[in-house]
Amino acid sequence: MAENKKVSKKSRKREKVERKERRFAPSQGQSSLYSGVGGMAGALALGAGVYGQWVRNPALPWAQYLVAGGAVTLGIALWFSDTSADPIRVGPVGVAIEKGSELTRIAWCDLKRVSIENKALRLEGDDLVLSVPLSTHPLAAAWILKEAVERVPDAMDVKGSQSDGLPEPKDGDGELVLVENLQIAGRHCAESDTAISFERDARLCPTCAQVYHRDHTPKKCVTCGDELAGRAYAL
Repeated sequence: MAENKKVSKKSRKREKVERKERRFAPSQGQSSLYSGVGGMAGALALGAGVYGQWVRNPALPWAQYLVAGGAVTLGIALWFSDTSADPIRVGPVGVAIEKGSELTRIAWCDLKRVSIENKALRLEGDDLVLSVPLSTHPLAAAWILKEAVERVPDAMDVKGSQSDGLPEPKDGDGELVLVENLQIAGRHCAESDTAISFERDARLCPTCAQVYHRDHTPKKCVTCGDELAGRAYAL
């Protein structure tokens, strides 16, 4: 009996494995470069105009034009700057946009459509839509497409030519970080509809991250059809 208990404890320890995902910092696209240069020029003109109009004595007669021109240039630069420049995480549980300490995540199993629209990779779920700009996140977009093709091919709605120009995914891309802030409590088992009250009761499909209760884990994933026996993992 003692040996059986030891084996059982060891198997439970093996069942829980640290999961990692790739974190991609935004790159500076061409529009970001132009916006940065325009922003600096506008700020310099605005500063010089303020000095010439209100600090210098006597005031420069053309300083007011510097103030107006600098303010307009700065405003245009801010308007056309890339607004979606947050880090992106891609890994076994899905895709997440990192905003400070908050993660907005969509699991692979929740993806209904993956498409490219308006120079951005669009990830659509029932209740959440994420947009990944190709200009600032070419590597993240390439990895999302690679993973999505392997994990949720039915959700793919991307033509080959649309992804032309994206880099080829490589093992050294991104920064490997631990999967965190994964919201499982409150979800329902995809097999039995049993509510998952505690993370320790959850089991995830290693392919599409579909969630099951540990007492109702099927032999095959109901979402992607992959074998789960001995492969579903705990958090």
